[in-house]
Amino acid sequence: MSNQNPPQPEESADSQGLSRRGFFHGLSVATVVSAGAASLEAQQHAHHQVSTEKQAAGAYQAKFFTAHEMATMKRLAELVIPSDEGGPSAATVGAHEFIDLICSKAPEIAMAYTGGLQWLDGISTRRYQAKFVSSSEAQQTELLNLIAYRKNETPELAPGVGFFALARRMIVDGYFTTREGFRDVGFLGNRGATKWDVPASSLNYALERAKKP
Repeated sequence: MSNQNPPQPEESADSQGLSRRGFFHGLSVATVVSAGAASLEAQQHAHHQVSTEKQAAGAYQAKFFTAHEMATMKRLAELVIPSDEGGPSAATVGAHEFIDLICSKAPEIAMAYTGGLQWLDGISTRRYQAKFVSSSEAQQTELLNLIAYRKNETPELAPGVGFFALARRMIVDGYFTTREGFRDVGFLGNRGATKWDVPASSLNYALERAKKP
């Protein structure tokens, strides 16, 4: 049950980086260990579908997000796990595409992203006269610093705090269930499958993660 899980630490978007790779390394090891082979294999299947589509069509075609929402999710993935000496960014390995695929199969999660991205654009426009993806990096960082901490939660910020907690967890999951992420945590992964089916285990795992506070 979710109330048996230890509270997850929070990270700001300051000069040390927003929830950078090193900060999530320990959490990702726990995820790899606790998720089990079936869930990890299902996550890999989702990545496999994204990769297969890229190879066949030259690019992944969004299944749920609009082009603007996809661009915003890509930017969030870049900020949560940016590229550094440890490896590529979460966006580079397609964490935002992974989330889009999950949303296309899970209406409960999809609704949370639709509302959360609208909220993010709304508050960014009020504060900076630009939607989130069009605002400056400093403005993006300032805004995410506010919603990265539950202690900052106010009636105005509460929807953003909840949304960013969900997005951050799924971006981390999306990164650390790729080959690059497995290398970061020293996990060899599971064998690839030649056939991809609807990832029920992956969706169930994502739904349980989404329920966590």
